[in-house]
Amino acid sequence: MWLAPTFSAWQVFSNELSGSQRRSTGRDHHREFVPLTVEEFRNGYATFSDGLDGKLPRDPDFPAEYHDAVTGAAKPVEDTPFNRAWIAAGKLFADEAKRISFYQRVEKVMPLAANKKYRKYVDREAGSFHIALLAAVAAVRFSFRTTPKALRAAFDAEFRRRLAAAVDPDDPDKPQ
Repeated sequence: MWLAPTFSAWQVFSNELSGSQRRSTGRDHHREFVPLTVEEFRNGYATFSDGLDGKLPRDPDFPAEYHDAVTGAAKPVEDTPFNRAWIAAGKLFADEAKRISFYQRVEKVMPLAANKKYRKYVDREAGSFHIALLAAVAAVRFSFRTTPKALRAAFDAEFRRRLAAAVDPDDPDKPQ
């Protein structure tokens, strides 16, 4: 089972994310990010990918400025494909906890899914992920305080659990 959140969007994202966008939001850092459904994550990531590819219509509510999380100073928002994509994807999540979770999953978990360890579960030509890999990205438990090593371990455990539960559509009696 392959579901497409276009892999190339993550590559563009990882190259364009600036330090200012990585700053803490000042939120409660010990709480875990809420899990997302596969559909929520896939819809958000598809919107993000479409935005990076220039496929989204111009947003009349695109913000002219944002407030720096550290200083509180108003700063202009550049009208770039990345910023349009990031903001459009975030607008899909009315719940702030889900929006923050989505952003953190794109920034911190998607790079793990792109690791060579999971290469056979990513179809780069089609730009899609195996359902177990996508489900693990959407649901792995972590917080701002989770170390990269602990996140890798949690992600791998979640992926293995999801993979064991996945069913081969060609042979429903045989797990993948």
